[in-house]
Amino acid sequence: MGRWDCLVELRTTVHRVRHGGEEYRVVKAVPRSGRAVLFRKEWSLDMFVDLEVARNVAAGWGLVARSRRSLVYVPLRAEREGPGGLPGWFHSSVVDLVLVQGGLGFPVSRWKAVRAGLGAGRPQVMEIPETDFSGEKEPEDWRRDELRFGFAAETLFLTGSAEAFRWTGARVHSLVREGPARALAGSPWRPYDSVMLHHEGDLTAKGPVKGPGVLNIEYAHGWKAG
Repeated sequence: MGRWDCLVELRTTVHRVRHGGEEYRVVKAVPRSGRAVLFRKEWSLDMFVDLEVARNVAAGWGLVARSRRSLVYVPLRAEREGPGGLPGWFHSSVVDLVLVQGGLGFPVSRWKAVRAGLGAGRPQVMEIPETDFSGEKEPEDWRRDELRFGFAAETLFLTGSAEAFRWTGARVHSLVREGPARALAGSPWRPYDSVMLHHEGDLTAKGPVKGPGVLNIEYAHGWKAG
């Protein structure tokens, strides 16, 4: 297998920000193209991505699993509309996404100030091996390592262990590998393929105090710029 067959690339800017006596490393995804939006509703979070952004988001999962000391920031608020055919009640508030390992102990209340101090950053292309997305664990092994949701400054935080990000990242990456074929095989009026994640693995969708507890990431086949 050649080098370009086994790597997922993520274009980023890398930032160092001091706040509250700490220095934080923020890796900000810089999409070259593509469309994505993350709606925050009362009962759920719904992210729609085209294939280009699905690759970026999967790479972000792989990156945070490898980067114990980094916050991986995926800006999403620039897009205000989702794919065509969505019910009107989908078009609620939109939020950004940050992925971070729990061991960093980052207080989400600091995010607004840290984000304001990012500056231009240093461009860097991150390369994530495809093999990072190939592993799966039995439920009894991964339930205690599920992701946790948090909210601050119009941003969804997903926090967990490296193992939690590897497990859920394999599911997100399946949208890249299998999403186009599954979407084409589905309903023509709703050509999506999705992954559902729950706060702390709670399938009742009970979320944290300040927000919903279920995140749907949907690959929207054929979503074009309006």
